[in-house]
Amino acid sequence: MNHATRKLLSRALIVIASIGMLGAFAAPAQAKPKKPSKTKAAKPVAVYPVAGTKFVSNRTTISFRGLNPKKLKLKELKVIGGKTGIHKGKKLRHSDGRGVSFVTRKFAKGETIRVRTKLRIIGAKRGDFKYRVANLTTRDDKALNPNVPPITDGLNSRPDLKPERLDVTAYEAGVSPGKIFYAPKQDGLAIADNRGRTTWWNPTNFDSTGVTLYNFRTQQYRGQPVLTYWKGASSVTGYSQIGSFEILNRKYKRIASFTPGNGYKADIHEFQMTNRNTALVLSYVGVKKDLRPAGGVKNGRLLDNVIQEVDIKTGAVLFEWHSVGNVPITTGVGQVPTDSKSSFDYFHANSIQADGDGYLVSSRRQSSVYRIHRKSGKIHWALAGTGNSRNDFKMGEGTEFGYQHDAQRLPNGDISIFDNSNGRFEPSVFPESSALVLRLSGKGKKRKASLVHRFTHPGDGIVAASQGNAEPLKNGNTFVGWGQPNLMTEFNADGEVVFDASHTGTFIEAINGVNSSYRAYKAPWNGIPQGKPAIASEATDSGAKVWASWNGSQAVRKWEVLTGSNASSLAKVAELDWTDFETEIATPALGSVVAVRALNAAGKQIGQSETVPAGTQDSGQN
Repeated sequence: MNHATRKLLSRALIVIASIGMLGAFAAPAQAKPKKPSKTKAAKPVAVYPVAGTKFVSNRTTISFRGLNPKKLKLKELKVIGGKTGIHKGKKLRHSDGRGVSFVTRKFAKGETIRVRTKLRIIGAKRGDFKYRVANLTTRDDKALNPNVPPITDGLNSRPDLKPERLDVTAYEAGVSPGKIFYAPKQDGLAIADNRGRTTWWNPTNFDSTGVTLYNFRTQQYRGQPVLTYWKGASSVTGYSQIGSFEILNRKYKRIASFTPGNGYKADIHEFQMTNRNTALVLSYVGVKKDLRPAGGVKNGRLLDNVIQEVDIKTGAVLFEWHSVGNVPITTGVGQVPTDSKSSFDYFHANSIQADGDGYLVSSRRQSSVYRIHRKSGKIHWALAGTGNSRNDFKMGEGTEFGYQHDAQRLPNGDISIFDNSNGRFEPSVFPESSALVLRLSGKGKKRKASLVHRFTHPGDGIVAASQGNAEPLKNGNTFVGWGQPNLMTEFNADGEVVFDASHTGTFIEAINGVNSSYRAYKAPWNGIPQGKPAIASEATDSGAKVWASWNGSQAVRKWEVLTGSNASSLAKVAELDWTDFETEIATPALGSVVAVRALNAAGKQIGQSETVPAGTQDSGQN
């Protein structure tokens, strides 16, 4: 190969190499771009007790809400007590499928509980949070009327019953239909009509132990009307704790009985059902606390209010909030104990209501209503009637209130409050108690409260030192239970009285609220009585008297008396309209046997007593 050929070949190789290098730097063939990852952020989960709660029970369960129960992996959940070490447990699924509780053995008093999760917990850092187990103080709860003997000198047809009766002093056009529900604490549970006549009576000695009764009303549970109340012992401190929340069906049969979760006791002040088939309840818990900031002693005792929403079916706690740690102890009214044995009741919760994504809580000793977020447990706003250091509302003219009960959100968004305002703890805001309706407006720093109504009793300055409630009715009226004074009043939308009544106890006189009805309500009710109508009879100079009753029936409108020589020869000899719990019917002379027949408003027979010998009595109970 000569020089010229070699030179040409060298140039060709250089060109080929250059082309190769250019290819090495050229853009690769375009591939379809990958779609960006759509990994979802973990859904926030609410935990109860709220993360960081300062005082919890040693029997606390840990509830996770907003979580599919399957998503809680026990192997990924670490619960460690500072004294008791690692806690293994089991899952308790909530009946609505929206949460699960971790149930474990008891914790030690005073220890710190550390919880580690791989969840996005509201109010926690990286899913981890802790609690402090309280050193709970004991409570002195004793029944005021233990071992009550059965009544034997009651009605003719029911010697075991002495029903209450309302003294109706006003009954005007415009009064709403429905039945009245009230419970003189030491006497029993009563349902009455607008004329004050009792239609159902369940005395406190129905279990022969003697109990106290609070918060009797009708509510809805699983789509059905039920009767609900608190039943238990009376406390010498005034805050009953030994008891339970009871639910009866339309047949007056108990279908549920429960207490708060996590080892707390059932307090008298609230028992409100929700449309989630759960119950809002509370407990008063004594904890050891330094009370020097409030003017007390270092080793003091403080009453913490525990607010819970309980799954009635499973007993699981779906929400738990504590006043201690959320509301300062320095803003409550009342004398701070200067010894280490008495408890400081600085908050005194007395009503709870579900309110959208939160709860309304009435604090008597703070003269305030708080709205609490359900998920976070944070206070959304405080509405203070008087004296509280926190008030998120500018109060309009006439909106002040004090030491109130029963704060409720109305369907139109207004807030109703029973304003005791009686000067029990400090000078009065108003000279008399009233049912108050406030309208809340604005947001943030522009919130304002305006007066809508203030209903006062037509008597001379009625003052309710304790208890009471105000209930809006469907026809626009307002039904007020005045608590300690043993009065109840219905107002129309213009504030005019269309119904007014009073009641007194039969077992213990209603002095200082001892036997008053904590609240009074009005609502439709159509109970189904158990057993048969009761009957009694006796001969008179002109013929005979027959007494008929049927405890729990709301439908009896007329009684018929049947008599004859035997059960197969009965014939009607008298009739009379239903007049009261027990109706007395004058009749001609009776045959050998007698019975009574109950008719409804349409004249249809709805029940008949046993056929018994004339001159005897039968209670109709199986």
